[in-house]
Amino acid sequence: MDDFDDDEWAEMQEMYINHTSKELRNIKENLDSVAFDSLRTFGHNIKGSGGMYGFNEITSRGAAIESAAMNENLEDIKSHLDALEVFLRSKL
Repeated sequence: MDDFDDDEWAEMQEMYINHTSKELRNIKENLDSVAFDSLRTFGHNIKGSGGMYGFNEITSRGAAIESAAMNENLEDIKSHLDALEVFLRSKL
């Protein structure tokens, strides 16, 4: 990112990780009542935004969550949410 210095970029990445962590926490706390469409949207959104912030792992997990939600595969969704949580914690 040529328009930002290293400190600004690191701050933006940290804000993104914090925001995504909060979204994930909310989803996991309410997983029994979350609609598959909401899970698909979450996956789709982080699939697009993860790469913008330099987090290819988030992009990959987002794509997997989106796909699992489209197939209404709750076990796969849980697995990918757990893996995403581990990754996000490693960045905090």
